[in-house]
Amino acid sequence: MRFVAIGLTVLALAAEPALSSRAAAHATTFTCRGLGKDVHWSERRDPTDSRIAITTRNGEMTLMLTDRDVVLQLSDRALRHVRRELKDAKDEQDNVLASVVVAVVTNTVRELLDHSFVCDVRDLRDVSYDDGRLVFTGRHGRAVFADRDVRHSDAMCGFSEDDARSFVREFRRAKARQ
Repeated sequence: MRFVAIGLTVLALAAEPALSSRAAAHATTFTCRGLGKDVHWSERRDPTDSRIAITTRNGEMTLMLTDRDVVLQLSDRALRHVRRELKDAKDEQDNVLASVVVAVVTNTVRELLDHSFVCDVRDLRDVSYDDGRLVFTGRHGRAVFADRDVRHSDAMCGFSEDDARSFVREFRRAKARQ
């Protein structure tokens, strides 16, 4: 059930900007408030296509670096688990009205889960590992990915020190090439 809560959190984060946007209903990218102006919502990425991909110790979030982007999304394992729970919730309905409501919510959550928070490497000044937390600094000195909580814990504190330091090194290599 906790993964359904994660899915609903993602839905809550994304729903307000999506609902206020004048973009088409099935737009694949829109800006999310509270993430920093340089972070946008985009289609889910395959971790195997990245320079480095690290997953939180609890296995719920994956942070990736490509040649162009930094990407934060639910891990493949967490996504599979949420999808399974959503399917179970849908299958458990015996009331027609409840079934329709659950189907609409389930399909919306599924669509949102197939997306990522993305920031262009050019829009970041630096990434560091300070006091057990990955810290992303935008090109204008503002924090990026600063408010990404998963189940009331800071997602940027969830990575092992070794993984986080490897991510920082790889980010700095990618940044130096630009």
